[in-house]
Amino acid sequence: MKYLILYLSIFYTISINSQINNIAERLGYDKDAKLLIIHADDIGIAHSINIASFDAYKNNDINSGAAMIPSPWIKEVAEFHKKNPEYDLGLHLTLTAEWKNYKWRGVSSSNEIPSLLNEYNEFYDNTSDVNLNANPEEVRKELQAQIDYARSLGINPSHIDSHMGALAVNKDLWRVYIEVGHKNKLVSMATKSRVFNLFDENFPVPDYIVPVNDIYMLYPEADRTSIENAAGEDVANTLIVNDIYKYEDWFNLYSSKIKSLVPGLNVFLLHLGYDNEELRAVTVDHPEYGSLWRQLDFDVFNSDGIKKVLKDNDIKLVTWGEIRDIIYD
Repeated sequence: MKYLILYLSIFYTISINSQINNIAERLGYDKDAKLLIIHADDIGIAHSINIASFDAYKNNDINSGAAMIPSPWIKEVAEFHKKNPEYDLGLHLTLTAEWKNYKWRGVSSSNEIPSLLNEYNEFYDNTSDVNLNANPEEVRKELQAQIDYARSLGINPSHIDSHMGALAVNKDLWRVYIEVGHKNKLVSMATKSRVFNLFDENFPVPDYIVPVNDIYMLYPEADRTSIENAAGEDVANTLIVNDIYKYEDWFNLYSSKIKSLVPGLNVFLLHLGYDNEELRAVTVDHPEYGSLWRQLDFDVFNSDGIKKVLKDNDIKLVTWGEIRDIIYD
């Protein structure tokens, strides 16, 4: 058995590395090109987040984003997308509602997805409860409902990913996530670490999966232990910040990561927003990923300085839509 595991590990490594290198060439770049998707998460949560994300698209600060379909401001996202279909937009599939006083529930009727809801018929505020309670087939129903509703609003998504990593908490939910993406001809964002952790001999890596070499995002210092213990996360591939949020720190962390990017497909996950009264209310008592945090993400990637770092390091910006067209067209 140990030899089978070793063989599978070697096979996965070869297959994954081949996919990552191959995608660069199929997109028209050298096989050793450093590919980057600059991606805005959580679009649809609030008007502030939407407007900052729309501005970031227009300013070429980002080249990708993902919308949370159950969230309160999703129709504003749909209107923007219909008027600006050239911007790459995916779906940030959602099974959690983490903010203190600002909640949402599923697109499906509550009686169809009882295992995904708390006593208030709202999504859980954490991924541990998802892991303990979520019925995979109810998850499948809700993910499909989110995709169908997005399309009914006029959104033409390029890819899917998972809000708070809720779909990577166990192998059963991960399989649902991958299968739903493929059924709908959408790219499922998956990192190399999660490919190793969540695929196995019973569900091997499909040939339509293009693993992301690394995903970079900011994490608060207080979350170091939970990051290290989280399924599919590698703390070495995260950016750790302390409790004092300053532009200089943000810029230095991101620019150093850009300089250290390696060949293959990489993703920066940004959390954008304007630090205003609305967003401060939405994110009350939650400074991490809160109003100031999102303003700093916006300011850094809207700066000429970060654009110069990208250019100086010969970073090739690509989109999920380009990858989808290779896989499914």
